[in-house]
Amino acid sequence: MLSSALRSKQLGRWLCIRLKSSEAVGRKRKEDIMLPTKEELRIVAYRAAIPMVGFGFMDNLVMITAGEAIDSTLGVALGISTMTAAGFGQCCSDVAGNLSGGTVDAAVTRMKLQHHGLSEDQLDLKVSRMYKLLGACVGVVTGCLLGMSCLLFIDTDKADRARKAKELQSIFDHIMTDGRALFNADRATLFMLDEEKHELWSQIATGTKGIIKIRDDEGIAGACLQSGEIINIENAYEDERFNQKVDGVSGFTTKSVLAVPVKNETGKFIGVIQMLNKKNADDEVTSFGVDDEKLISMMANHVTSFIKIVQ
Repeated sequence: MLSSALRSKQLGRWLCIRLKSSEAVGRKRKEDIMLPTKEELRIVAYRAAIPMVGFGFMDNLVMITAGEAIDSTLGVALGISTMTAAGFGQCCSDVAGNLSGGTVDAAVTRMKLQHHGLSEDQLDLKVSRMYKLLGACVGVVTGCLLGMSCLLFIDTDKADRARKAKELQSIFDHIMTDGRALFNADRATLFMLDEEKHELWSQIATGTKGIIKIRDDEGIAGACLQSGEIINIENAYEDERFNQKVDGVSGFTTKSVLAVPVKNETGKFIGVIQMLNKKNADDEVTSFGVDDEKLISMMANHVTSFIKIVQ
């Protein structure tokens, strides 16, 4: 029993001595490893940076272009948020990174970069690992910044405009359909002002297809916009402001007209609502009354509120 305990104690001492001896040898070996020169460390950082430039460039380029494409198509059609579209873009980027990893590595190999000539032990030194990590970080940041250059050629507001147009379309469709029935008119049109082109345009006109465009000072709608006042005409052909060419092109005969300007929240005129040919109980064309003027003014205020919400 005693001899067994003695042997165990001696074995423990022997193992302790061996462990200390191994640690001493390890420290001695590490001390014996020659430190890399600054030039060699620079090459280590450079060789670590170049591949990461390619990966960073590919990652950001695919993420941005895919995210923007998803945002402006599925995002608008399905009501997906911009952040969700960005997430899908990142998924595409990750897949592209896996598929193109071999291509990037092959391209770097063909570049025949200068070799540092360091041994595995030298590369395992802390200073070498720091330079390698620093080079990789600089490389990936550089690649990402280069990948972002595609933003110079992308219309980043396209998806937002499409969403607003969709929202405005549904709102205006509702107002114009219900508004025409409310006024018992043949046609209802909502014109919006394009300040850069000095045009009034509309996609919302009962009984018409396509986009209607007129000068912002043309016809009764233009006169209404310029004056900022309600225009109520019993017989359009007796008013010199009426553009008869429109009827000639559309084949429609305009008689009574009611138009009101639409303002934005700052009071600036941004459009015109126009009703054509009010019908009476006998389904005959008649003139718009004072109550119709009050009603269309209320409609213009509602349009202002809707535009403020979606902008």
